[in-house]
Amino acid sequence: MQRVLIVGGGTGGTMLANRLDKRRFEVTLVSASLEHMFQPSLLYVAFAHAGANIVRDERKLLPKHVRLVQDRVTRVDLNSRAVTGASGARYDYDVLVLATGAHTAPEQIPGLVEIDKQFGDFHSSIAQAQKLWASLDAFKGGTIVLGQAGPVCVCPPSPAEGMLLADRLLREKGLRDKCRLVFFTPYPRAYPAEPINEIVEPIMQARGIEIMPFFDVDKIDTATRTISSIEGDSIAYDLPIIIPPFVGADIAFEPADVLDADRFIVTDKETLQVKGFDCVYAIGDGTNIPTSKAGVEAHLEAQVVAARLAGRPARFDGRTNCPFDLGDGRGVFVIGSFTAPVTKLRPSRIYRLMKMMFGWSYWMMLSGWLDPMIDLFFWSTKPRPRSGASSAQAQHVS
Repeated sequence: MQRVLIVGGGTGGTMLANRLDKRRFEVTLVSASLEHMFQPSLLYVAFAHAGANIVRDERKLLPKHVRLVQDRVTRVDLNSRAVTGASGARYDYDVLVLATGAHTAPEQIPGLVEIDKQFGDFHSSIAQAQKLWASLDAFKGGTIVLGQAGPVCVCPPSPAEGMLLADRLLREKGLRDKCRLVFFTPYPRAYPAEPINEIVEPIMQARGIEIMPFFDVDKIDTATRTISSIEGDSIAYDLPIIIPPFVGADIAFEPADVLDADRFIVTDKETLQVKGFDCVYAIGDGTNIPTSKAGVEAHLEAQVVAARLAGRPARFDGRTNCPFDLGDGRGVFVIGSFTAPVTKLRPSRIYRLMKMMFGWSYWMMLSGWLDPMIDLFFWSTKPRPRSGASSAQAQHVS
């Protein structure tokens, strides 16, 4: 039997463990936590006071033949094929799959740690999302500023979703006319992919939301309540909702050059193999693959790795399929791939309903029970490659 070691018990790691044949593989999954959180629901905890019942016991999400170990991996030596945990335990393998995720790094922006502590955020934890809800619930008027403080964001639609849901909340409370809403982004438009921006920007403009493009956060002055950009612009705030920068996991690697400057794992975007190592794969948010960091990518990448380990030809095509809540009862999907530009869809209530159902069906998706249905959905919504399109032209699709 091949010994497969999976590091990380999030979406990608759990899905892969559930898809490996117990007759062929001896599977060990090492996770720092035994709590598995459905992270997209943090959006609704923060902006709609949704219940925080979004965590399950990782042990109940895996088949009995998978060995689950709670340990925080601190070192990965690819040359020696050895992984070391904070416990001091060493984990050997024949095949290693790194599903180490992305982590918020507010310390990269001066003032952001203090902002997070005071107001909360909706990308790091349930407690932080609940704190943000308390900040919004207590808000009676003034300027709300929302945007991302770095170029990488887990769940690319979430910044715009948060702004639109904040607008909806204020209208429901009868406070919208007492509030100024400012949405800032490091990109040249409200949403990076133009076909989706053609939907999002007019909605923001119609709702009186100000858009500040090309705003790369430099620092936050909590004394004067201003956010400054590298470009020299500034925004005054009463309630700041700032998505922290994201980086890869704090794990020492040997060789060190398998990590990029932000600690994301240098990964072949089609084979998912780590640079220079045929028996090592990386999936999910922890890679440097030029596509969105979202659950659907982890899902599809887990399927690719499972197929390759089983001896079947499989390559990741960069497919993304992110649901987007427009805050008015409608939704849309961000659909694209390495070779296909993002598709412009007509917003509908059905799309939002599908997003809301995703939170319920996610737990069954992890097990693989819904794979035939999900595969059919992906097939039926497959984007059409643009004539002559290259991977470079279509990367960063969401």
